[in-house]
Amino acid sequence: MLHEILLSLSGLQSPIWSQARSTAGPGDEKTFSQYVSPPERAMLATLAHLHDLHAQLKEATSRLSQTHRSMVCRAVSSSIADVHLGKYVDKIIEVESSILQKDAAYVGAYDIVPLSTLVAEFAPWTRRLEWLWSVVLHLDPQSKQNGKVRSPSGASILDWLGDETHTGYSDIEDMATALLTVAQKAWMRAASLWVLYGRLPTSGAEDFCIRPNPRPSSVMDSYMIDRSLAPKFLTAGTSSALLSAGSALSQLYSQAASYGPLLSVSTDASLSLLPTHLALLESLQYPLNPSLLESTISSINQSISENSLSQILPRPLVLQLLQVILRYMLLNQGEFAVSLIDHADDRVANHRQTPNTARPVRKIGRLDELAIKEAELKGILNKTMAELSAIQGDDDMEDDILSLAKKLLSLRAVDEKNELGRGLVSTLLPTLTILHLTIPTSSPLHIFLSSSDVQMYAFINAYLISIHRAGLHLSSLWKLSSHRRCYPSPIGPPRSASQSGRRKLAARRARDSRRSTRTRAYWTTASRALFMINELEAFLQGEVIQSSWAHFSKWLDGNDGLYPSSAKSSRPGTASSTAQTGTAELSTQEAPTVPADPRTMAEAHRRFLHALHTALFLTNVEFVATLKELLNQADHFIALFSRLQTVWEGLDLQEDEGVLDAFSNYAQDERDVLTEMDRTREAIETTLSDLVTEIRDMEKEKRTGVGLMTSNLQESMNGMQLHGNGTKFVPWQARTVDRLVMKLDGLVMKQDEDRDHTAVGLVDAYDE
Repeated sequence: MLHEILLSLSGLQSPIWSQARSTAGPGDEKTFSQYVSPPERAMLATLAHLHDLHAQLKEATSRLSQTHRSMVCRAVSSSIADVHLGKYVDKIIEVESSILQKDAAYVGAYDIVPLSTLVAEFAPWTRRLEWLWSVVLHLDPQSKQNGKVRSPSGASILDWLGDETHTGYSDIEDMATALLTVAQKAWMRAASLWVLYGRLPTSGAEDFCIRPNPRPSSVMDSYMIDRSLAPKFLTAGTSSALLSAGSALSQLYSQAASYGPLLSVSTDASLSLLPTHLALLESLQYPLNPSLLESTISSINQSISENSLSQILPRPLVLQLLQVILRYMLLNQGEFAVSLIDHADDRVANHRQTPNTARPVRKIGRLDELAIKEAELKGILNKTMAELSAIQGDDDMEDDILSLAKKLLSLRAVDEKNELGRGLVSTLLPTLTILHLTIPTSSPLHIFLSSSDVQMYAFINAYLISIHRAGLHLSSLWKLSSHRRCYPSPIGPPRSASQSGRRKLAARRARDSRRSTRTRAYWTTASRALFMINELEAFLQGEVIQSSWAHFSKWLDGNDGLYPSSAKSSRPGTASSTAQTGTAELSTQEAPTVPADPRTMAEAHRRFLHALHTALFLTNVEFVATLKELLNQADHFIALFSRLQTVWEGLDLQEDEGVLDAFSNYAQDERDVLTEMDRTREAIETTLSDLVTEIRDMEKEKRTGVGLMTSNLQESMNGMQLHGNGTKFVPWQARTVDRLVMKLDGLVMKQDEDRDHTAVGLVDAYDE
């Protein structure tokens, strides 16, 4: 019987356990229970439980090791079957060998082996096998717990085993630690293929937390982290470094044909670093320490960035791209904005199907129905670039930047119904138009600039150009001499000495006085709108953009650096000024001896861009909508001034020279235009007040977030470094916008004072 018990404990089936569980029936005198007392039956039940657990574990682990979809779960199942159940079988063999050798610890007098001794020897294994069975239940997808079918994965079993290592039983802790080590090694085997070669594992891919990104914003965002498959020992920093390292290597190996010899150098550099990276992974001790794992993966990621990516995306190329962004997207070169606006206005003037005199008064200056073709947009930009080339200096570096701008920049039409056109402030052309940075697919600049960054720059550029265009057009009103002085000049002697001459002179002076009084309110409103546009542009362009860029440039240089001289100015620079500063800035490209990390620079630039986007008030939807309304009203108001000039010229010809136009009713046109100008003037005054209120509210409620210094940004500032100098990049932060508020408050006070005088002037004009 003892031999039968030991054989059954090793996993073989035996009828002894079914007989031990059966009860003696009436008249049955030769049953197994007849020879076994109740205490012995209880001890046999304990051994039977061990037999059942062993049999169930063998069957379940054999099945899971072959059919489970998770490689980590298969590794844990195989370890249970081979290692831990193997130790249990070794214990059985050890006990059997001791009994056969008549060891006194097991064999008593008359060669009797007490059943209690055998049960006591295997008692610890009851708890161990029960715990192993709980592990198998967590591995088995067919098991039901809490009434639900579980779907185990590598991350779930890793987390569960990690929690099981904290127990009060030393033997259970040792088994949990051993199984956790096996699971972590299986997971790291899949992760090492990604970290060392940039390839997603084929075996174990169902457990790996990196997945292809279905909607990548750039080539460096081709992959994403599946948080549901990330185990707990992967911290946020480890996950980010893991994703960055593999994505960088994938970028290097997947576009070899596009980059040519340049990429072969970088791939050779990454392969030369392979032994070092492999040694770092082999130095890890199991079970893994999350802090040491993060340090190791971050070191590999930093090494890949500094030695491989920096070769396909050198620092000088990044700085040239930044100069293109500064000068043309952020309008630091003033000639570009002026030339682009002039050529766009010429195209619209030549494209008008009907003159202003034939359009309804309400639609003057509004050309929504006018569509600009792609070829015309290309022609506008080509003329602008040709004009810049004509005034460009002889500096080779300047020519490189302009040449790069010609390759990357393009004007594109945007559909207002699309998501890209919603909230876009673009008044350059009747069609919504943006200046777009088009980066070729084969260019390594995708590593630095993502598609979302390009879109954000396009929004900022359209916003700045619209404000600058409104300022130029409002300033051009003062070139309408006939509106601001007597035109033509009053007649003089000898004609004015005659009686008829004196009557004509008095009539003309009365007419000029009446017109001057009638339009005084219009000029006041135009002046106030121009003041608002100029002050807003001075703040956005002169303080926010220049200060933000100077701060970012200083961080890139790693020291005090050299800033554009236009950073101290409140206006966009000129070609000559940027030519002087461009050489000084680009000369810093040769200064650093340590390779720059392009992804660190890209991350810093992305934070700079988001901070700039917020500092320009573009995140305030109400402010942007009010400003867009003001710009449209200003265009309409300016067109009404031109229409009024045409009407008055026709009236002067009728009254002074007797020239009649049978197809025009200038008197009625004058009344219609003046009525529309009154309505538009009141609308502009209201919009100006709303705009000042919005800015004042942003100051009071701190809604501007200038510099994007919010808690979320501060939490994400996790030690970005450049050149190894330990300098953390924090975007520029403006203290307040109180100076702009004070200037605009003066505008509102002046507006209230002028309102009464304007009302009196209008009454006098109507009376006359």
